[in-house]
Amino acid sequence: MPYFTITDFAAGLDLRRASLTAPAGTLRALRNAHITPGGEIEKRMAFTKVKTVGADTKGLVAVNQKLYVFGPNGPGVIEPADPWDVGTLRLETPTLFEIIDYDLFDNKVFTVAWVDAAGNTKRFYDGANVPAANGFYVRTYKTKMFSVGGSVLYFSAIGNPADWTGTGSGSIDLSLEDSDMTDCTALEVYYDKLAVLSKTATQLWQIDPDPLKTQYVQTLRDAGTVAWRSVLQYGSGDVMYVAPSGIRSLRARNASLAAAVSDIGSPLDPVIQQLFRSMGEDWMSGIISALQPVTGRFWIILPDRIFILSAFPGPKITAWSQYEPGFNITAATVYRHRVMVRDDQNNIYAYGGIDGLTYDDTPVEIVFPFHAGDQPATKKFYSGIDAAAQGQWEVSAAFNPADENAEDYLGLIDGPTFMDNRFPMVGESTHMSLRLRCFSDGPANLSNLIVHYKLGATTQG
Repeated sequence: MPYFTITDFAAGLDLRRASLTAPAGTLRALRNAHITPGGEIEKRMAFTKVKTVGADTKGLVAVNQKLYVFGPNGPGVIEPADPWDVGTLRLETPTLFEIIDYDLFDNKVFTVAWVDAAGNTKRFYDGANVPAANGFYVRTYKTKMFSVGGSVLYFSAIGNPADWTGTGSGSIDLSLEDSDMTDCTALEVYYDKLAVLSKTATQLWQIDPDPLKTQYVQTLRDAGTVAWRSVLQYGSGDVMYVAPSGIRSLRARNASLAAAVSDIGSPLDPVIQQLFRSMGEDWMSGIISALQPVTGRFWIILPDRIFILSAFPGPKITAWSQYEPGFNITAATVYRHRVMVRDDQNNIYAYGGIDGLTYDDTPVEIVFPFHAGDQPATKKFYSGIDAAAQGQWEVSAAFNPADENAEDYLGLIDGPTFMDNRFPMVGESTHMSLRLRCFSDGPANLSNLIVHYKLGATTQG
């Protein structure tokens, strides 16, 4: 009896083509799971609450192996009581509305914050107000603190982010080099250059401690972002960011390291573009990027969902998937090899729990495109499947490509099926789409599927 195997998940979630024509290795849905370096589908771990913090605090940051939020009525520090407690970095302001951006300099935090509902902005270093500082989005680079706002790049004195008038400080009007740099939103290091992003373009600058030796290098059009916290260095110098067109990156184009816009996030372009249209710029501006320690997975954190990039060059895996934490995320940081997030109810969660090994019963969903084996024009009578799996999986199948939402429930797989006779399936079509869902507690994975069938008549005359 003929059969075909589904063993390649290396492309992960990819929505660029229709379900009927999607290439092998892609998935239509991969929720609350990711692709392992071995090319298997693996359930994500739990988001475990570790602390509830005060409603007058904002943000989340890790400093000197301690976890903090930002609060008013500083300067000063309320230290955490234990490694999994959350302290408070108190800023010199009576009220605190929102944290715009921050970066560390000499293991102290430079912070830009809205201090009231009217949108008034202040800058702080080690909790103390720095009234001479300007700009909204900050980055530590080459012994200075850099800040950008509007069309101007500002930089502090050498070695002192509290001094914005001393030796080495100054500013550059970026719009003099290109008119697309009037609404700058982010800063990041790109190899040996500083990348300045606006909403529509990116400029690269060669920075020198002597401002007179700082040089403009290049402008990349259609390479901008409204989500300043989404801009993050990834891999060996690459910079990822979220643009209105999708998740993008700056990547070395040739040996001279001239930058170009690449499309590592193009499998999710339909999703990101639709979110920009439906949710608007303000909602999308809250996107945060994080790099998960140990595994190296790149997280694109939206308020209500997380897109995960599992990229492993050796086995040629570049796969996107989606986590749904079940709450709205407002801030994130990395602490003790964990991704930590804060929700809009002032709860702090550790991904994987304190031990880094915690699972729960979060639902997992895998939806495959319509497969036809090597004979797409031939009707098939499907008789069963075999699976290499761990955990319990509810299995359904769709047999009508014209109605992707119609599916038949087949039953429950509990672990590998090869020694238990074939898992039965009854249906006929030229194509079929399998859907697997896991609702059980604990770890679960899926390595491959084998679909058994009999051939019928060809659909061609």
